[in-house]
Amino acid sequence: MSDVPGTVRPATKRVRSEQDHSKASTKAAEASRENGSDHEDANEDKHEDDDWLKEPPFSVGKSKDGWETKWRESCWCGKVAFVYNAEKPLQSKICHCEDCQRLHGAPYQHSCIFKKDMVRLDDDASSKWLGFLSAHGEVHPLSSTPTPLPRKVSCRACGSPLFDEGRNMIMAFPPAFEWIRTHKEVEQAKKEDKGHHGSEGDSGKGARKQQGFPDELKAQCHIFYERRCVDIKDGLPKWRGHKEDSELMGEDEK
Repeated sequence: MSDVPGTVRPATKRVRSEQDHSKASTKAAEASRENGSDHEDANEDKHEDDDWLKEPPFSVGKSKDGWETKWRESCWCGKVAFVYNAEKPLQSKICHCEDCQRLHGAPYQHSCIFKKDMVRLDDDASSKWLGFLSAHGEVHPLSSTPTPLPRKVSCRACGSPLFDEGRNMIMAFPPAFEWIRTHKEVEQAKKEDKGHHGSEGDSGKGARKQQGFPDELKAQCHIFYERRCVDIKDGLPKWRGHKEDSELMGEDEK
């Protein structure tokens, strides 16, 4: 088998917008962590020997023969990240149900469906920060070890949701994927000359060298649109309940 290198990425550095209003103490703490002087997480739980980590969608320690990273998804603080070996998701949809609204604190949830064996924990991510929550049926509180399926996987350090895990599939959240958002990032990607998918350190940003939300991840429809917080006039099909198991609605229909 070929020796496929792991994804190599510089130490996480929070990129702040020009409108950032964080306290000076917050910025100083981040600088301290970047310089290696902050060890507050040194005694957190570690899971290197846990069997569940060896299985998808984590696949820690498994061969990377034939693996080619197409996408990288990371949490807000950078402690947890996953990579994807699939150019496009099986489906991409926007859900307006109350559960998604409350669990994300947002008007809706945008998710992309991938097979679990197309996902793995990135090499520079820390398994000790993984968080699990079963929010269907009997609720299991947030845990550092897997709760019953289906479950939500997040970062326990910053709380960012990353995907919902089922038996064979996951529903990932594309806003957490790494893609070029500003014209400044376009120029930086060109300078770094990351020219193709799957190279060392390639997050997917350099592979595209273009600004804007990737077409491959764009939603194909809306579900549970009757329960929406906001009207969305994007021309996509809007289902009252689940896709193809309910009736289609108009964009302004109640």
